[in-house]
Amino acid sequence: MSLVNNMDSSCHLPSRMEAALLQNLHESYRIVTADVPKIKDHELLAKVHAAGFCHSDYQVIKGEAECKLPLIPSHEGAGVVVQVGKDCDESWKLGDRIGALNSKNACAKCPSCLLKLRCHGCLDPRFCENRETAGFKHDGCLAGYMVVDPAAAVHLPDEISFEQAAPLMCAGATIWGALEKATADLEPGAAVAIVGIGGLGHLGIQFSKSLGFRTIAIDRRPPALNLASMVPPALTPNLIVDSTSSDAQQQIFDFTEGEGVAAAIVCTDSVEATSWALNLLRVGGTLVSLGLPPEQLRFDSTALVFRELNIRGSYVANRESVARMMQVVEEMGVKSALTVVPFDRASELVDVYEAESFKGKIVVTLSG
Repeated sequence: MSLVNNMDSSCHLPSRMEAALLQNLHESYRIVTADVPKIKDHELLAKVHAAGFCHSDYQVIKGEAECKLPLIPSHEGAGVVVQVGKDCDESWKLGDRIGALNSKNACAKCPSCLLKLRCHGCLDPRFCENRETAGFKHDGCLAGYMVVDPAAAVHLPDEISFEQAAPLMCAGATIWGALEKATADLEPGAAVAIVGIGGLGHLGIQFSKSLGFRTIAIDRRPPALNLASMVPPALTPNLIVDSTSSDAQQQIFDFTEGEGVAAAIVCTDSVEATSWALNLLRVGGTLVSLGLPPEQLRFDSTALVFRELNIRGSYVANRESVARMMQVVEEMGVKSALTVVPFDRASELVDVYEAESFKGKIVVTLSG
């Protein structure tokens, strides 16, 4: 992209924008006027159309996640490219629809970056020890404009709305990455369990079905198991299990003809649920834990050793993986169950999130 295009686009940009701001912990967001951010030569500037409010944003407010204040929140952004840095490659153009992942601007110098370069020949901002983390230690996307690192961004298909795209940048990328790790070597039709049917779990059900696996939805909360309003009919699970039922484990083994599930993705931070899920696995099965409980996880060492089970962690997926996810979302009609909040109600997001009736994902819409 030429420097001329970069400069021309800048001429039409405002100097100020509205933004949500977290000034102090345990307080509501305030809407303020801030400077439109400046981009570096390798970066993109996007006008934000939708931004997600994630569980991690809630943890930041509550002081449960490390952050730097004051802070523009949110790390789930979707919008339109309005400025292209002069060093960006030609795959990015003005007007492109874009989704931005959280970690960006790998340093290429730390041990993690050097390891990625040595083993894979490319950088991965997710593991850089000096990365920028939008919505945590660096400003996020709950504002009129956001800065985007092309190495942590994907083109959005026209068929996917900005509101649907925003939560895919974290919740979707997290559960999709876990599924890719857990199911890479599985046979078609293998049984996969999704444990914890919330913002991640209801997407995990749909992704698992889209990939051709027999899918089991498991939760201890009856409202979470009412999936009719959360999951398209074609992507509903093959079996729904209330984990508090006395025969919950037996239901799963009956469904798998005594074998157990090939993979279990745990989308809750419950130590008890994660330990329980390990015992659902078949011989050689894989458990991926996505929860971050305050206490350490505990597992049955006998099952782990004598059934040769695998336990994996999983961070948010990388750009290439997210691009594959977007193709599945587009082709299979995967949908997030959304609670849409206009930007002028950003101060109410915690109340919305804490409401007993809340389910799915919160997305804030910004004026186009």
